[in-house]
Amino acid sequence: MKTLMAYKVELDPNNEQKTALLRHAGAARWAYNWGLSHRIEAYKQTKTSPSAITLHRELNKLKKSPISDGGVPWMYEISKCAPQEALRNLDRAYANFFLRCKQGKKCKGFPQFKSRKHGIGSFSLTGSISIGESSVRLPRLGDLRLKEHGYLPRDGVKILKATVSEKAGRWFVSIQVTREITVGEAPIRV
Repeated sequence: MKTLMAYKVELDPNNEQKTALLRHAGAARWAYNWGLSHRIEAYKQTKTSPSAITLHRELNKLKKSPISDGGVPWMYEISKCAPQEALRNLDRAYANFFLRCKQGKKCKGFPQFKSRKHGIGSFSLTGSISIGESSVRLPRLGDLRLKEHGYLPRDGVKILKATVSEKAGRWFVSIQVTREITVGEAPIRV
C-alpha cells in the first residue's frame, strides 16, 4: 500500500543560496499576485476566469518580452516551477472559495493578494529533486546543506514535491514523498 508522507527539516544555506531562495520566494509571490489580478480583471470583462495553465502560458509570453514592454525576463534566473506552482496554488484557492460558497459558509475566504509584510513566504518545486545524507538538491538552487543529517528518507521513496519556506530568518524544506508500506505497518506520525 502506498502512503503520502512529508518531512520538514531546516536548511543551512550560504549567503549566495539565501539570495537565490529570496528570488524564488519573491517570484512565486509575484506570480500569485499577477495571476490573481489577471483573474479578477478577466472576470470583470468576460465573466470567465482563466485557469492556471492559461495563466502560465501568458506568463511565458511575458518572460520573452523586454522589461520596457512590461515583460519579466528576470524570471529566467529562477526555476520555472516556482511561479508555475504558485499559479496552481491560486487555482486551488479559487476552487476552495467556490466550494465554500456552494456549501453556504458564512466566511467565504476569497483569495487575497500576498504581501511581504507577513513574511517572505514560500515556494514549491517539482522535478529533479534528490536527497543526500546531509543535503538536498533542488532545481536551479543546487545542493543545500541540511542542519539535521540523516532525517530525510533516501531509499524506497518517490519524491513528489519540495516546499521551501522562511520563518524568522530560518529556511526550511518540506519534502513530500510517497512510500510503500506493508499491511500492518503503521505510518510514522510526526
